[in-house]
Parts: sequence; structure tokens; C-alpha cells
Amino acid sequence: MAPSARLTPMDATFLYLERPVQRLHVGSLTFLDGPVRFDDFTALTVERLAQLPRYAQRPVRPVLDWMLPSWQDVPRFDPRRHIRHVGVPPPGGDAELHALVDELIAAPLDPDSPLWETYLIDGLADGRAAILNKVHHCMIDGVSGAQILELLTDPAAGSGADQGPPPMPKGHGATGARPWSARAAVEAMSTAVRWALEPPSPLPFNASISADRRFRWANLSLERILGVRGAIGCKVNDVVLAVIAGALRRWLATHAVKTDGLRVRAMVPVSMRTASDHLTLGNVVSAMFPLLPVDIDDPLDRLHKVAAQMDELKERGQAHAMGLMLALGGAIPAPVGALLGRMLPSWPMLSVVCTNVPGPREPRFILGRRIVGMHPVVPLFEGLGLGFAILSYADQISIGVTADPKLVPDADSIASALEEELDRVVVATGLETPPVPRPVTAVPRVADLMTTTMHTIGSTTSLGDAWGVMKRCRIRHLPVVDDLGRPIGLITQRDLLRAAPSSVGEPDEATRLRRLGWLTAHELMETHLSVATPDELAGSAGQRMLSAKIGCLPVVDDAGRLVGIVTEEDFLRWATTHMGQSKASQAA
Repeated sequence: MAPSARLTPMDATFLYLERPVQRLHVGSLTFLDGPVRFDDFTALTVERLAQLPRYAQRPVRPVLDWMLPSWQDVPRFDPRRHIRHVGVPPPGGDAELHALVDELIAAPLDPDSPLWETYLIDGLADGRAAILNKVHHCMIDGVSGAQILELLTDPAAGSGADQGPPPMPKGHGATGARPWSARAAVEAMSTAVRWALEPPSPLPFNASISADRRFRWANLSLERILGVRGAIGCKVNDVVLAVIAGALRRWLATHAVKTDGLRVRAMVPVSMRTASDHLTLGNVVSAMFPLLPVDIDDPLDRLHKVAAQMDELKERGQAHAMGLMLALGGAIPAPVGALLGRMLPSWPMLSVVCTNVPGPREPRFILGRRIVGMHPVVPLFEGLGLGFAILSYADQISIGVTADPKLVPDADSIASALEEELDRVVVATGLETPPVPRPVTAVPRVADLMTTTMHTIGSTTSLGDAWGVMKRCRIRHLPVVDDLGRPIGLITQRDLLRAAPSSVGEPDEATRLRRLGWLTAHELMETHLSVATPDELAGSAGQRMLSAKIGCLPVVDDAGRLVGIVTEEDFLRWATTHMGQSKASQAA
């Protein structure tokens, strides 16, 4: 068999590492500004992918992995079977879209078929369409994935049929090894020693992962990031890493993790592709491993720290050094490499993955519809329950957050923190003044106060697990919902404390509440609920809370589904903010 039909050692490693809870496909979620016909979308995708023979092949592992797997054509392969049409359940909002995308991302690829899938998603309430692409990491890396996105799209708003695809390269495999210097060998050895002597700090998301996934994203302005880069004299990647470090600092603080002295080691993949590698598939990457300064609160100090460290790693040639280590790893006999892939239990030397890929610089179109957002998906590895993928597109930079909900139940808060941390950096740089608080609403409604990022449980959830959610998320009210997302009960921290054994016999609160594990939410929850609607006057909702002496109101839509929660704290926060505005107005 020709050598070009074999997977490279690095590509084979991603295949070996595939496990039931470790699905190693990468992907992207792309939004269009309007709907497209599924038949037209299928025809266009089939036409463009016909230029890539690898998309009609699957990797086949030999018996006992005695040699590297090979790419083999799938007989009678029909790419249309890999292009699916799904709809977001009504009413087609963010919650329904997130649930659908999370389910699709978590699902494995069929190992007996080419390892890719594409979903056209419609039914979104705002009239847009979405496209979810999934491709196994043994086929592509981040840069080749971005190049394939360009192949599948058009640079102008045409029908797609009159837009020819980019010219194809002469080959379809990854390029060969690059030359390495003695300096790279020394740096590789010193990096390995530092890893052994200075392991990262254990974090809540550095634990055994489950098969579930949550995918959220933050859309950041490329213009604002470029402004920070110019003012500080650093790289765009430095700004993004500093923003991620700030978001992690916020998340750790909300989960009662002290950040002083924490060692948070990130893996930052570095593409080793050259111009001749354009649209070649496979993985041609190395990596650098900076420590994210989550212990620094000041956004500018944090950015300077990141930039200085990245400059130092580049000066030391760490990316080339890691390329040497990977090349040496490729010399390991195939059976040994496959065995290591099956045996490696976790990634104890890393905390998180932060992969940054440049995407299309100009707006792209599919069947005449403008792409209004591209959001990258990174896989999770055992021991790494949180990952960040960064992709630039036109005037945006998207940071995709992939998380294991068992370890990171509040991925939405990380996405929000990313946007807030960029605001802090921009203001601290002096490029913008602090945002002016919203003016006082003359007649505030519940929607102006309520929290939409919620944590819920089902009726069969144990009270011990309910207590765990409250403790991790630092909340005092936990709605219980049915399969349709409608509130059927409410459990409060006070309810749990009352149900726990007496503090006389067991003074430790955590121990008392752990003994609730044999009871379920159904046995304790309050089922007679007072609820609010988003359009209800906030004063009316607050008066009901005072009269009934309750601390929260679930907020439901017209179909009775939970869309938010308003608590005493929300009222206090709103009042404090607007009293501060009134004071500033009087002073002016």
C-alpha cells in the first residue's frame, strides 16, 4: 500500500485516543442571515467536497495495530447520508438551539463511515439558519478545517453554482517532517523537566469527564482587539489569552477557588503549515504551553504578563521544540503508539486547551446567504473538562467554549465573562470610556431584573445532588422542571437545611446535607408556585414576594416554560445600580 494512504503518527494518535467519553471530532457552528433550501445546500456541499477524496474514505486499523492505520475508500459511498436536516424545537430560541447543538456535538461519529457529518439547522425564531460541521481530528487540524470552510463557501453573494472552489493542491496528505536544531532538542528536554517539577494546580474541571457536552460562544469585536494590540504592542493571541485568563479567574472565584499561586497551564497549538500545505489535510501542528496568570486582577497587568511570557516561549523556540518531541513520538512503533493511546488515563500536565485559528478575512456566503457568525468547537480530553477554540472571521473573533456539564455546569457564565473581560481590557487601555449604565426605567418590568442563566433539576434528582448544585453555583433557589422545561416545583436552601438531620447530633452542615442523598426533589419541593412573566411590572412581582414572604419567583413564557428567575438579590442589584445613577445625575 502506498505510504500516502497511511495516517501520519500524529493523525493516528487522535484515532487511538477516541473513547466513549472522549469523542475527538472538531467542528464549527455557522450562522446564515436567512434560510436556504436543504436540497440546494446538499448539492453544493456534495459538489465542493468532491474535491477532497479524503471525505469519501475512512481510517482502517490493522489487526493488533501492527502498523499505522490506512485511509481506505468506502464502497458505494453516498455523501448525502452525511448531510442531515434538523429543526430547532419551538419556539426556536437560544435555549432550544443550545440543547440541540449540545446533543449533536456529544454524539459519536460512525467509525464504519467517513468521519464527518454536516447538519443544516432551521426553525430558529429570528429566521436565521445554522450549519453544524463535525470532522474527526484525525482528518484535519484547526487551520485545514478553516480552509475547508472557505472551500465550502463563496466570497460573494452568488448562488453557489457560479462560484468555483479554490484551486486544489497537488497532494492531500500532511507534509513531511521539518528539520530540527540542537537548540530545539535542549528546549524540549528542559520543557519536559519543568513539567515534571512544576505540575499545574488541580482545578475543578481537571477531572474525569463524562460523555455530555455544552457548547457556548462569545462574539468579540476584532476592531477592539486590534486597538488593544496596537496600544500595548502585543499580539492578537496575547489579548485573547489574557481575556481567557480573566474569564477563568472570575469562574474560579465564583466556585470558591482561591487564585493566588495557581498554576494554570494552557496548551496553545501552533500551526507548522507553509503556503505549500494549503488545503492538505491531517495535522501539521506543534504547541506552546504558557501559564495563564489567573492570579492577576488588573487587566493590563495580566495582558503584559501574558505577552511577556509568550515572547519568552517564542524566543526559546518552544513550538519548534515540541515539534521535535512530536516527531520523535512518531518514531515509536505503531503497536506501542496504539497501546499508549488506549492506556493514557488523563492529561495531568495541562489545565486547559486554547487553540487559535485565523478564519476568512472577508465576509463569506452560502447560496447567497451571508455568514453572520462562525464559532469553533474543540474536543475535550480526559482530565480536561474545559476547552477554548478561537476563530477570526471578518470583523469578529469568536471564542467557542466547550465544557463537560458535569464539571462546568455554568458554561454560559464563562462566555459572558469573556465579553466582560474584553470590556475591562479596552477601558483600561484608554481606548473607550466605561460604558454608561442604562437609564432608569420609568416602569421596570420583570424582564429588566430577572436572571436568565439558571440552574435547574428534575423531580428525581437526589437532595444530595441538589445541595451540590447550590453549593457549586452559590445559589439559594433551585427550580424543579419537567421534560418540557416547565417549573413543577422549587427547592430552597432553607428547605434542605430543615430536612437535614439536627445540628445537635451532627454540627457539620455539609455532612448533614450529604445524608439527604436517599431523598429526591419530588419528596421535598414546594409545588404551589407563584410565577411571574417577563412583561409583568417588577413592582407587582416584588409586592407578591413581600406579601408571601418568598425569596424568588420563577419566570415563565406564554407556554409555561421557565425562561428566568427573579430573586431578592436581583431587586437589590437593580435598585442599587439605579440609585447610583440618580446620585450621579444630581451631582452633575
